[in-house]
Amino acid sequence: MMAGTAGIIRRAFILCAVLCTFFALGIVSSPPALAEAKAILIADNVAITPGDVLVATGDVEVIHQGLRLIAQRIVYDRTRNSLVIEGPITLDDGKNITILASSAELSDDLRTGLISSARMIIDQQLQITAATMQRVDGRYNTMFTAAASSCQTCKGRAPLWEIRASRVVHDTVEKQFYFNDAQFRIAGLPVLYFPRLRLADPTLKRATGFLVPKFEASTSLGFGVKAPYFIAMGPSKDLLITPYATDLGERSVELRYRQAFRAGAVTLTGALSNETTKNGKLRGYVLASGSFRLPAGYTLNLRGETVSDAGFFNRYGLTEQDRFVTSAEIGRANRDQVVQARVLGFYSVRNREDNATQPSQMSDFERLQRIDLGDFGDFTFGLSAKVRQRSSTDPLDGDDRDSAADGRDVGGFGVSGEWQKSALLPFGVLGKATIGLRLDRYRVAEDAIFAGDYNRSNAAFAAELRWPLIKTSANGGTHKLEPIAQIVLAPDNAQRLFNEDSALVEFDEGNLFALNRFPGSDRIEASNRANLGLNYTYAAPNGQRLQLSVGRVISANTLPQFAAASGLGQARSDWLVAGQLDMNNQMGLTARSLFTQQGDLRKLELRSEVKVNKTALSVGYLYTPADVDEQRSDTISEISLSGSQSLSQRWNASVTARYDAQARALSKSGVGMVYRNECLLLDVSLSRGFTTSSNVDPNTVFGLSVAFLGFGGQAAGVAEQCRG
Repeated sequence: MMAGTAGIIRRAFILCAVLCTFFALGIVSSPPALAEAKAILIADNVAITPGDVLVATGDVEVIHQGLRLIAQRIVYDRTRNSLVIEGPITLDDGKNITILASSAELSDDLRTGLISSARMIIDQQLQITAATMQRVDGRYNTMFTAAASSCQTCKGRAPLWEIRASRVVHDTVEKQFYFNDAQFRIAGLPVLYFPRLRLADPTLKRATGFLVPKFEASTSLGFGVKAPYFIAMGPSKDLLITPYATDLGERSVELRYRQAFRAGAVTLTGALSNETTKNGKLRGYVLASGSFRLPAGYTLNLRGETVSDAGFFNRYGLTEQDRFVTSAEIGRANRDQVVQARVLGFYSVRNREDNATQPSQMSDFERLQRIDLGDFGDFTFGLSAKVRQRSSTDPLDGDDRDSAADGRDVGGFGVSGEWQKSALLPFGVLGKATIGLRLDRYRVAEDAIFAGDYNRSNAAFAAELRWPLIKTSANGGTHKLEPIAQIVLAPDNAQRLFNEDSALVEFDEGNLFALNRFPGSDRIEASNRANLGLNYTYAAPNGQRLQLSVGRVISANTLPQFAAASGLGQARSDWLVAGQLDMNNQMGLTARSLFTQQGDLRKLELRSEVKVNKTALSVGYLYTPADVDEQRSDTISEISLSGSQSLSQRWNASVTARYDAQARALSKSGVGMVYRNECLLLDVSLSRGFTTSSNVDPNTVFGLSVAFLGFGGQAAGVAEQCRG
């Protein structure tokens, strides 16, 4: 300890002596001198010859304008403004470039000169070795007889891959490498030759050039190659062009355009194929989205989607979507107000749906305003308007036979108000009273049966009691049992016309105590009923949590308002049983189910997730019966599975599967393997789609992509270990 302290004091004394000598000799007044540039020199020994030559030896360190030079010996010639440096040498720019060398001759600002036996390390990832290196103005580093690689280099063994070149120029401003006479080698064997090659250095996140190619082989398209080309059009916009060609003659190109603005961003994606549809149209798709922040807290969201035909997405492995939405939406939401206005267009590629007879154009507006009445509760006032249009003008139900006039157009507006008041009652009982009122006016056109103007009114009163019972166990866990009873009085005096926006009703713990369980405005739940429920929650001290909910609805209305599959189609609803289990994010279980009065399962939605060490597994199950009212002709019984396993620091495996329990057959499956070390990313995948229809054929796809890390900002993985 004393020896180390003495060495520091001695070096500090020498530094002071050197600075005093600079002042005495007038070196600080010379324009190019080290002292004028405010350089700091630290060394074990410093000597100044009569010719104003400074010689520093022993752990020499120079700090100058962000550069840090470490060497064993430095000779500074004032008359030549040069440094002769003996190594080993380390030159660090203070950012992400480090140069190691045996000797060098540099200018006094360390920005220009010649370096021998150099090795440059960029971002602690890419390494370039060269016999000689020439620095020019601190911007260009030119390396001769060079080899570049980001792979671990072990003694007696060639790197996994490297690029050898007669000359390499690194532009530190543009962050680009320029290779002359470049050979790409794998395990020391030359495999490719490039007379000229340009690559981005690891610190550049966006640069124009080719990205990692992907090789695919599928039973429908054959063997193909995707070669994405990225164009940086500026700091706020870019374009990605991905040509795709297969040995079976398939040709397509995918495009993605992105642009960021001060208040938002837009993204456009699309593809065009050389194939044509049955009508002779080119096959392709366009998807567009945008989001913008507007004054006064409003946001604007834009979306556009269209596709040439139903089978295009599945053929090219893009998505299973078969209905598309084009929309413009503006709105804002805060504690006391919700404002939303939308214009939507729907487009379907389903075989059984005709876009001319579907309500493909819709506009709606909604405004909710909450008013705090203090001790008198709070009041929410609402305004709404909606328009639905069809392209057809036929007032009758045509060939589609969907029980709706082909040209039916609907418009209307509504006014609503809801008052709520909560109170704490004796014995810890929580009470709440709610009064709701809604007035609507409809106009129906181009419908031979329902054309005309209609008025609708609905009033509802609800009284709710909750009795939370809480107990703390000896281990610190908290149990909470809460029975809930709600009585709703809502006379059923509204005229029922048609139901286009409320056909699908989800009965769950979120709307068990709602005044209206219909998601749209075509229907309003109107009946005298009792909503009953029981909630149980257990919270452990270690963060584990269990929640269970049981409930049902008992209605005085014998006429069904809901579809049978919803669980609300009878006066006594199905039993709702739902629960959640969270084991500190290591295991989670979510379940929601409906049971009939006889105890038969009507609906089930189950999802389980497990994360243990290097294993992650997710399993889901969905069961929903067929129901004509919900426009579902077939029963859905499906099991989905996805999992991943870290096999080592560099190998990861994944698996996905979807099993149709109703058909007793797999509908989709896939496996993947990813290898990543410090210089290589290998991604291998195999998937199989078993679905068969008039637009979709079973398809097997094999994918392979290889990325050589170290260029263009791609992060490295875990390095291999040298042995022997």
